[in-house]
Amino acid sequence: MNFSTKHTTKYVMRKASHQTTKRFDKNSWLLLGLEHLSKQSTEQITIEILCKNADKTKGSFYFHFKNIDVYLESLAQYWFEEYTQKITHKPIQNMQRLDLLNQLAGRLDLNLEVGIRNLALKNETVQKTVRKADRYRIEWLSALYVDTGKYEEAQAEALATVEIAAFTGFKLIYPDIKPVEARNLYESFLKLTNRV
Repeated sequence: MNFSTKHTTKYVMRKASHQTTKRFDKNSWLLLGLEHLSKQSTEQITIEILCKNADKTKGSFYFHFKNIDVYLESLAQYWFEEYTQKITHKPIQNMQRLDLLNQLAGRLDLNLEVGIRNLALKNETVQKTVRKADRYRIEWLSALYVDTGKYEEAQAEALATVEIAAFTGFKLIYPDIKPVEARNLYESFLKLTNRV
């Protein structure tokens, strides 16, 4: 996987900051929530915090979301769509299938991964969505391994599970890990699993 320094939350922050003078639409609120999770992963998301960060009134928030629970459910679903489904639905050729892992890793913001998982510890609906995303990612990666012809289904699923767990766990074990260090660890993983 490619552990580049380019994180999508930078794009999210730019996109959200351009919205401050215009009317915040539903997407703007969701982007703001992802930004919040990426920057303040341990701080609880509240309507007050969101409105303050957006420089908008609560009325603007309630125009799009009935309450904070509906917002958090929408936020988790948006995260799932943007950081799992869109990445794994790209059409690919056989030679490029495992190379797509680099794109998956490049799109994932480790801080956001920690933030959404922290939120999942406090919210059952978010927890279900995170579990769904993990299962989806594992099934997708497992299918890529099976398609190489080198792994049986059970082996492919085990390898995919370990790889996804390792990737998402990087930020928990090494909160200050630099991209080059993460890349070196991942390359070691590839060698240990005879994939390079």
